[in-house]
Amino acid sequence: MWNDEIQERVNQRITYLSRLFLIILILLSFRFWYLSVLQGDWYKQKSEQNRVRIFFLPPIRGSIYDRNNQVLAEDVPRFRLIFEKGGVEVEEIEKRVERILGRELSPPFPERAVGEIILVDQLSMEEVVKIEEAQNELPGVIVESYPVRHYPCGEPFAHAVGYVGKINAEEFKMLRSEGYEMEDRIGKTGVELEYESLLRGEKGYRRIEVNALGKVVGVLDYRPPYFKNSVVLTLDRELQEYSYDLLSNKNGVIIVGDPYTGELFALVSKPSFDPQLLSWGMSAEEWNTLSQNKDRPLTNRPLQALYPPGSLFKLVIATGALEEGLTGRNRKIFCPGFLDYNEWRYPCWRRGGHGSVGIEEAIAQSCNVTFYTLGLELGPDKIINWANKLGVGQPSGIDLPGEKNGFLPTPEWKKRQLKEMWYPGDTINLSIGQGYLLVTPLEMYRVVSSIATRGEVYKPHVLKKVLNSKREVVREVAPVLQDRIELRNETWESLIRGMEKVVNSGTGRVCRGLPVKLAAKTGTAQNPQGEDHSWFSGFFPSSHPQVAFLVLIEHGGDGSGEAAQTARKLIEWWEENRGGKSGK
Repeated sequence: MWNDEIQERVNQRITYLSRLFLIILILLSFRFWYLSVLQGDWYKQKSEQNRVRIFFLPPIRGSIYDRNNQVLAEDVPRFRLIFEKGGVEVEEIEKRVERILGRELSPPFPERAVGEIILVDQLSMEEVVKIEEAQNELPGVIVESYPVRHYPCGEPFAHAVGYVGKINAEEFKMLRSEGYEMEDRIGKTGVELEYESLLRGEKGYRRIEVNALGKVVGVLDYRPPYFKNSVVLTLDRELQEYSYDLLSNKNGVIIVGDPYTGELFALVSKPSFDPQLLSWGMSAEEWNTLSQNKDRPLTNRPLQALYPPGSLFKLVIATGALEEGLTGRNRKIFCPGFLDYNEWRYPCWRRGGHGSVGIEEAIAQSCNVTFYTLGLELGPDKIINWANKLGVGQPSGIDLPGEKNGFLPTPEWKKRQLKEMWYPGDTINLSIGQGYLLVTPLEMYRVVSSIATRGEVYKPHVLKKVLNSKREVVREVAPVLQDRIELRNETWESLIRGMEKVVNSGTGRVCRGLPVKLAAKTGTAQNPQGEDHSWFSGFFPSSHPQVAFLVLIEHGGDGSGEAAQTARKLIEWWEENRGGKSGK
């Protein structure tokens, strides 16, 4: 009986253990099935990752050319040394690399991805050869090429072409849905920013196989990075560089273009900066020095700087007065050298006066008294209305970022902002382009261009055509007629004759004797911060204009001086080098 009892217990224990074993076996079988079937792809992928690694290669950016196919911006290759952590310690690899290159490295090394560090950010071609020759000693070490932006023209094109830089956190937040990553370069200003979507390239990749020690066994797959498009601009490299040099040690603006197409041949802003430094990166101290410079080298003056237009604005007053019937070829206004109004005396720039002058002669001689008189007769509302019609205070729509609008003061604005009424003296100052009035150089260039075309206003632009990777033209930019200013033919004729007289017998006589007939207007803008600003703007040939231009020299004195002299050299260069043609 005792034996039976013991046997029964043994049998129970065996049964329990058998069941437990069966359960464990079932669980193990299920786990095996789960891992091999349901999770098989995941483990296969993990295994593949241990054996295969993918390197993404930075995209190549499209080039930027001038209208004559000269390079303004392009990507050039640079080389860095990457280490994929594996069987060899970083410290040992560091020693080997230092011995091979013959120079010390600079730890700590930046980690670009998990298990991936940058040993050397910039390698010379000589160093690349040394590394390749010693590849057997350097398991997990790879020479990687990457593009950097090169700007061969430097300062003259910095504002127009712009520059690229590493994407910042704010930009990344906005653009990550478009496939951008934190290491990407993007356009920051100018054409680089405006046409980012065209110039942006496609990433490449390299899939490599490594062994257990992290040594590269071979390349499994490779797709080089590439660019999709390059762009050709309307700008003329030689003209742009010459114009920049013309400004010499002065700050200012030069704009040259075709009034009948909107193409800009030169768009110069001085002072400028070296786009290469911003593209490759600069220290916080260097950036602060540049951004806080009192001369504002980062400001794109043609589009963003605001100035009183001075006597250039008299063209607006003349247009309004002619169209409103306040003057004509037969009306003469006497200038004794001043205008007395409400116990105030407003001087003409010529102390002895101009005597009795008509509107064309008043434009030629830039007679203040004539325009004081016409401005008062027009009144502020009509002056502002005609200024708006001619494009002052209106966006041009130019294909560059950051354009600002000029400021046209009104009685309502003065009452609201300054808590003061509008006085006749405000109208008098406005009539000669002074007072609260501010414009951009591009706005005044458009005013003059619209006179050249007799009212056809074309959108200014710097993009001429788009090329694909095979340098085939995939898009050409056609002229865009934005507006048509309807004036009587007599008005256009009076304005153009007056501007021709500026050169022949008026304030722009320094430009007499040029090989092409010129129509222009001088401008002297009073500047509370120092010497007057000097303006000179016009077009040629005056009978059938092909080229419009504007020159502004900060603190250059009166418009008949430095700005006009600069314009003369500009026109002489054009006639000698471009043969009177609007570019190639």
